[in-house]
Formats: sequence, structure tokens, C-alpha cells
Amino acid sequence: MVRTRSSADDMRALAVEDLAAALAAAGLRVEQAGKGALRVQFDDARFDVDVVPIAYATGARVDEVVADAHPAGRLPVVVADRVTADAKDRLADAGWGWLDRRGHLRLRSPGLLVDTTVPAVARDTVALEPIRGRAGIAIAYRLLTHPKESISTTRSGLGFAPSTISDALSRLRTAGLVDADGPAATPELFWALAERWTPERTWLAEVPDPTATDTAEWCVSGTIAAAELGAPVVSTRAAPDLYVPGPVVVTIAARRYGVARDAGTAAASVAVAPASAVTNETRDPVHQPWRLAHPVAVALDLAQDRARGREILADWNPPEHVW
Repeated sequence: MVRTRSSADDMRALAVEDLAAALAAAGLRVEQAGKGALRVQFDDARFDVDVVPIAYATGARVDEVVADAHPAGRLPVVVADRVTADAKDRLADAGWGWLDRRGHLRLRSPGLLVDTTVPAVARDTVALEPIRGRAGIAIAYRLLTHPKESISTTRSGLGFAPSTISDALSRLRTAGLVDADGPAATPELFWALAERWTPERTWLAEVPDPTATDTAEWCVSGTIAAAELGAPVVSTRAAPDLYVPGPVVVTIAARRYGVARDAGTAAASVAVAPASAVTNETRDPVHQPWRLAHPVAVALDLAQDRARGREILADWNPPEHVW
């Protein structure tokens, strides 16, 4: 059954229920021990846990909840739809446990360590996703490319209704991805956006003409842009991965330059930018003809490669570094 929630009390009640189910699945005996608390028993080990519900557990959000007062004598356990790697490190350092509803339970008490996979909890992704739709992506991207600025609901220039912007910002704040005073919580927001950054690429048989008037608003990302922006990559013979302003442009490009069978035979690729600011805010090229996407857009593309791309990001520290 898909789970939803509508209030703080609902969140706590669902968190208690989900944690109890996860503990039982891990082979522990569980019973209620007061509002928002469970009593856990395994052999001779017995202890109480304080259930701490969070929509989206990031390192910054964990720092906030760890600093709050919690009942003495209970082991605090965060229950969240997602627990980032940074958040897990900070929870472990604080001696807290966690349940990531995607299927990971960890808690430690005297005489007991539980660190195991458990059944994932189905959730209403539309209701709970902190970055939702094109507005959510555009706002998250703006916050990352202008990390010291907040976003006005009435003067953002993003082209969305004030109520839409307000709702998107509220989701980010609830998830701990935006600080209370407005700027982005990094790197948490970057990695949350990376999960939603899914451009649909069309593979072209020929390389588009960068000097043509109808490609003036295009920009390059991927390996070529990363190399030009100083990332530790080699771009020899790499096909340009291009961002274009809209879907009509993709259709025209496919007709003009032909569609390749697959990525391996493509001379280039085109995709609509997930956020319009990608093609609106570009950088001058240096060693190749295409304008460059912002380093954050390039980093988001690299992050899609969970192996090599993320290794590159770990060694790339431009001034715009937010990952």
C-alpha cells in the first residue's frame, strides 16, 4: 500500500509503524513504549528508541535534529524516506540509528548492532519528492548556481507562478535542502537534484554546425565541457553532448543531422535542458566552438555516471563547487 502523510502527527505515527515493521523484519521483538517510542528486545538486550521522523535526511538536516533535546535513556532513531551518505556518517558519529525507507536499517545499543537490509516502504513519490516537476528542478538549479542568493516568490524571473515557487521552496525546506534563511544546503541539494536530472538525449549521425545562426543558443556539456572547465577528464574524440532550448529544436536537429542507431555510433547528442537557465546562462568557450554549460550543469551530468563520473567530481573543485 502506498503511504502518504499530512501532518507532523501523521509523520510520527507512520514513522513509528514503519520502524516497528523494520525491526520485526530484522528479527527483533518490538512493543509500543509511549508516544513516538518503541521498546526493542533481542535475547537479553532491551532498550527504548525515540522515533525521529524526517522527510529527507541530509547531513544539514541531521545536524539540526541531533542538536535538539531528546528524551534521556532512549536511543534516537531517524526514520526518513531517504538518508544520504553524509547523513549516515553524522548519525553514526552521534550514536543515532536510522531507517532509510528505501530498505536499510541501522542501530547500535549496548550488546547489539543491527545493520541490515529490510523491506522497502512504498511511498507516494508525487506527494513526498522534495524536487518535483520542472519548477522544482528550475528552482533547485537556480539555488545551486547562485548559492548565496535566496529566491523571491514574486521576482524570481523563472516564469512560474508565485504559489508554485512557494510550494517548491516549502518542499525543499521540509527536506532540509534549503537553509532557513533561503540559500541552498550544499552538497545535499546538489545530490538530490542529481537524482532528478534526467535529460532525454537524441543521438545524431552528424555533428551540428556551431556557427549556424539556429545553434547560437545551444551549449555543450558532458566530457567536452568538463575538460574545458578544468575537470580531470580527457575529451579526445568525445562526441559533443549539447543542450538546446526546447523540444522543437530537438526535432529539427534530428531531421537536419540524422539520427544515429545508438550512443556508440553517434557523432553528437542533443537534449532539452532540464532547466531553461542551462542554455540561458552559459560560458564562453576556449578551445572548442560551443558555448559551455555552467559547471553545475556539467557536474550534474557527470553525476549520472555513479562510478567514473562521481570519481571525477571528487577531484574537481572549481569556484562553483557545490558537490
